[in-house]
Amino acid sequence: MATTRARNTYLATAVAGAPPERLLTMLYDAVVNNIVLAEGALENKDLYTLNEKLLRAQEIVLVLQGTLKPELWNAGPVLSAIYSYVYRLLVKANVHKDAGALSEARKLLEPLQNSCHAAAEKVIAERTSNLASSAASA
Repeated sequence: MATTRARNTYLATAVAGAPPERLLTMLYDAVVNNIVLAEGALENKDLYTLNEKLLRAQEIVLVLQGTLKPELWNAGPVLSAIYSYVYRLLVKANVHKDAGALSEARKLLEPLQNSCHAAAEKVIAERTSNLASSAASA
């Protein structure tokens, strides 16, 4: 119990102090991690853990979709459709214990996760460069 409380406190602090681009990478990491854990649980026939991890993954996909503003960029509606499809795959995987649906969801999210990490690194590098330039000129 104390370990869970300490972990939750650590996560809350990490999230509260994270810049927006890191928050997005954290969400992608969490959803993919929960799917991987669900795949292992399904393989081991641990239905409790399977359900727990898939419900968490579904929640995260809903958060990703809820924070998306598809009207602000051309690919927004496509990404929204991907989130909707992944959500349906996760529900299908949970209801029907479908390893194929789990695998498909993970394979759709992993490239998005990698792209998100690359974009976040670029934003952080630009911000660091701008701060260094500002400090040098001051």
